[in-house]
Amino acid sequence: MYWQARGHGAEGAGVLRALLDAPAAQSTTLLRARALGAAADLLHFLDGNAIAADYCQEGLAIARAVGDDYLVADLLYEQAWVLLRQGQPAAALPLLEQGLSLARRLQEPHLTARLLSPRSYATYIAGDHAGAASDTAESLRLFRQAGDRILVGTALTNLGYIELSAGDLGAARGHLAEALDIARAFNNRSDIVHGTFNLGLAEYLGGSPDTAEALCAESFDLGSRLGMKRQIAYALLGLAMTGSGADLGRAARLHGAADQALADLGETIDPLEGRLAGLDRQRLRAAMGTEAFEAAYAAGRTLDMARVAHEALPGTQAGRAAQRAGAPVREQDTAVPGEAGAVLTPREIDVLKLVAQGLSNSDIARRLFLSEHTVHRHLANILRKLDLSSRAAAAAWGTRAGLI
Repeated sequence: MYWQARGHGAEGAGVLRALLDAPAAQSTTLLRARALGAAADLLHFLDGNAIAADYCQEGLAIARAVGDDYLVADLLYEQAWVLLRQGQPAAALPLLEQGLSLARRLQEPHLTARLLSPRSYATYIAGDHAGAASDTAESLRLFRQAGDRILVGTALTNLGYIELSAGDLGAARGHLAEALDIARAFNNRSDIVHGTFNLGLAEYLGGSPDTAEALCAESFDLGSRLGMKRQIAYALLGLAMTGSGADLGRAARLHGAADQALADLGETIDPLEGRLAGLDRQRLRAAMGTEAFEAAYAAGRTLDMARVAHEALPGTQAGRAAQRAGAPVREQDTAVPGEAGAVLTPREIDVLKLVAQGLSNSDIARRLFLSEHTVHRHLANILRKLDLSSRAAAAAWGTRAGLI
């Protein structure tokens, strides 16, 4: 959990894989089975589905042989997520039912809640939004009962996403913003990557493309640094949709880059994003002409990651890294260092920097020797001046402006 939350998943997975490959570690012990499960969990976040699938199979054989039902259920959870990411919900559901049966027989509410999460996703993929919402609400209740605030945040994200798909924008915004606040409070970088993208979708559907673009930019930038390939693809799609008004060719290239990233992973796109992407591409074809759109889209599918970063975030940290790697950056694409100073007071910039780092109002107050009321007032002024609707949007704006 620590490795995932702090963005060290790749390091942790690498260490575990090296240990699992060591000659002395080949005995079929429960310790090996647990290590296989932990490595599979990290690889799931890093999109290493093929390796994770092999680890789950081996771990399940060991756990079943010794009768460790808790570990069996845990590994079924990991195996189901691999299948779901590969677009096979029908194959995942029987595994989840097996796992839930074991978890309930063991009277393990936390394990039950974890297994309900992928079942909710599988149900959602099948088009049953009501069933998905019911499973997610139950997992949220059990995580609250267990006092697991990190997974409460994950469940809130899932619930908000289902509400977004069902068209309940108000409820979705509330749950997604609460989830992102929890992720920022714990500096849970993995969930921040997911949370900023999902809230960005909500803002996009709510008619706030600038806020949506800032959130998707944060998701792409942080996801790139953490190596979260699947989320990089989704963030690219978000940036294609939210920034398409300024440069239609760039939007088409980002659509191509997003599709290629998912294809490289062997993953299918989720229904909501697939529907929105299809609508945006129709609009781009109509505006650009089919031939021009297809040419730009095809060019996007051939971009290397340095050029993708430049296309996605020309004026941010990722864009500057791309420039160092050799991708050209036009002068007008570069973020103006004094942009924040032209809009905000020095104290408001101090507050925004700490908001962008994920600090709560009380933490900011202690850091700056202010009252919470004063911090709240500064934040209200920041939102008003920047024409933003949420703390999350302000944090994303601060990140894009280079304040952290």
